[in-house]
Amino acid sequence: MKAEGFLNPYTFVPAFPREGLPKQLQDSPPPSRDRLHPERWSGRIEVALTTETPLLLPDPARSQPPSSGEEGHEVYPVRLRDGRPHLGSTAVKGMLRSAFEAVTNSRFGVFSGHDAPLGFRRDAGYALKLVPVYVAGKGVLYRFETALLEMYDDQGNQLLARPPGHMQRLRAIIKRGDQNRMKVVDFVPDSAARVLQPGPGEHLVNGIAYVTGPTVEKKRFERFFYKGPEKPEQLKPARPWEEIAADWDILMSNYKSAHSTAELHERSTAEGRIAKPGERIGDGPGQLAWSPHIHDADHQKLGVGTLCYARLNEDREVERLYPVLIPRDVYSVSPADLLGPSLAPAPTYADMSPADRLFGWVAPNGRSVRPAAYRGRLRVSPVVCTDDSDKAIQTFPADGLPLAILSAPKPQQGRFYVAESAARPDQPIKDGTRKADIYRPGRGLRGRKVYWHHAGLDAEQHWKLPSADADADAAQLRAGERYREYVRSRTPVDDSAPLTPDKRRFATTHPEQRDSQNRSISGWVRPGTTFRFTVEVRDVDECELGALAWLLALPAGHFHRLGFGRPLGFGSVRLNIEHAELHKGSDYRAHYRSLSGILPDRDWHAIVNTAIETFNTLVGASPALKTVREAMLAVSRGVPTLPVHYPRVRRIDLHHTAPTPPDPRGLQYKWFTANEQLQGETSARGRGRSLPRPAGTEPPLEIYSDEDKSTSPSNGARKQKWRQNGKSMRRDGRNQNGRRQG
Repeated sequence: MKAEGFLNPYTFVPAFPREGLPKQLQDSPPPSRDRLHPERWSGRIEVALTTETPLLLPDPARSQPPSSGEEGHEVYPVRLRDGRPHLGSTAVKGMLRSAFEAVTNSRFGVFSGHDAPLGFRRDAGYALKLVPVYVAGKGVLYRFETALLEMYDDQGNQLLARPPGHMQRLRAIIKRGDQNRMKVVDFVPDSAARVLQPGPGEHLVNGIAYVTGPTVEKKRFERFFYKGPEKPEQLKPARPWEEIAADWDILMSNYKSAHSTAELHERSTAEGRIAKPGERIGDGPGQLAWSPHIHDADHQKLGVGTLCYARLNEDREVERLYPVLIPRDVYSVSPADLLGPSLAPAPTYADMSPADRLFGWVAPNGRSVRPAAYRGRLRVSPVVCTDDSDKAIQTFPADGLPLAILSAPKPQQGRFYVAESAARPDQPIKDGTRKADIYRPGRGLRGRKVYWHHAGLDAEQHWKLPSADADADAAQLRAGERYREYVRSRTPVDDSAPLTPDKRRFATTHPEQRDSQNRSISGWVRPGTTFRFTVEVRDVDECELGALAWLLALPAGHFHRLGFGRPLGFGSVRLNIEHAELHKGSDYRAHYRSLSGILPDRDWHAIVNTAIETFNTLVGASPALKTVREAMLAVSRGVPTLPVHYPRVRRIDLHHTAPTPPDPRGLQYKWFTANEQLQGETSARGRGRSLPRPAGTEPPLEIYSDEDKSTSPSNGARKQKWRQNGKSMRRDGRNQNGRRQG
């Protein structure tokens, strides 16, 4: 099977630093409202919006639970107004504003919640550079040794009748075992009366149990921190203790923010009871135990008695502390640090960019700024569907159509979000860049997130579901050359998700997957449905009118994206200007002076075309704006030869001629795990891929194999490396035998 390229559902239109843009697009206050300026335009533009792919307009007010499915799942009907599909004018205005911001390289209208540095998972090789330490006081750190304490079988079941608790002090007998690792042979609580007698090659030591629970599939061992025969080595902090402690607190906050309350405290066991955070309830993501430092406030504190791991510098001084051996870490900069002041939301009235001046603005810190808001000079009238509901709406019987799971934004996947430099947001970071070097000073953000138009579909079949018989899983059956990515696969036969006998797709059973991760719809707006609305503008200059008109009249075969479910292919819409009435301020002045009651007739086609030509000339003179326009056009027309879907991996036992189908279990993380595959300390060949530019020449992303050496860290070469270093393979929290939880 040749490499399977694909488009990630989202990409980015680059946002360049605004210094050096043409004067018309630079920051300035909006025109005064005391009069209509002679050379500015006012009037109305009548627009037709036609759906190219189904449009989702879910109505939360009328949603209902399905007849079967998990609690928290809802079925949403189409939002109606006067019996016809209702598309809110605010949704259309929001779509236009986002596109106008991009094409004029304006400031971001909103950029909140991105001030904290993001976390990332360190690779297994990083563990080789960490040492176990005991915190005896502020800045007083002693290096300890560790031994393996066997506590679980391969299914995570407890082997010991009286297992030690986390941080419990023990007396133990240790002995060197397999792979040259020290292992606990016997132990008793420090206060126990029983005397331990070491045998040949064994040692009696005092120490502390470090128990995190069955957080890894097939995990068997916990750690036992102990003092060596000599006095423990005292390690000096490389920085002020307050800085190291502050970094610890930031890391703990990042651990907590990475998981929702439901993930930690609302999991249900097979018996229906609520599981404790530290309890393992099954295999795979979300089923393993959560480490104590994620959910227990006492374990999140750095103080006297804390056991942790330290990263040392060349002088053997402590640079950073971590709660576990293969930890998360925190980047040195936040996404907001990479945005740049010229692209951040306008701080004052005088700093508004073109989109702020046309669509409106609210000060990021309104209470301390005057004026604190601006209404804008563009209004979208109510949007009216001109087709009857019978023609416009496709309905689904019974409990509706269960949609595929929509992925949450993951800015921590910096290979997709981060640019090589702030000056060149159109340049992705270089493939193979070390994960730890992705978010760092000097880099920039890729720009504004946009969603690909799904081109090349067999539209007649793609949006038509197979007959509702028990053997037809619409998500596993292709329509033409593409899978129906918008449908959620039915329930896999078992947790291993076996393939069908012909090895061409996953075997699923009839029950549909309806849970809190997805939602169902009882209908959508059909392709070919037309809506009409009016855009009213007041006192806009030639450049503003030209940029707006360009967006309202994209070249044939180019589409805007609107509504819910855009990553799944929904909401591609075509805009066309049907009529316009536009006059300059000088026309209104003459009109009011003459009191004739009649404004002069103007050729609206000529006005619109001249404005578009003016804007295109402006863009053509700016390399940055040309790059932006090329990216927008590329995304809005799509790539007919490439499918659009979330990253996934290919089963090694799939038939060699079969395209990779959607996995009914999800498991998108496997692609990102494979993409971080290392060979030594650098990315393996073909791995470490960044998100390609939408209008670039980079090869597309590819589906990785799930069980070959590209993704499995348990292959011979890596296993040998671990053995050479005297480390246990189970320390890798992301191999196929043990995925670390948290």
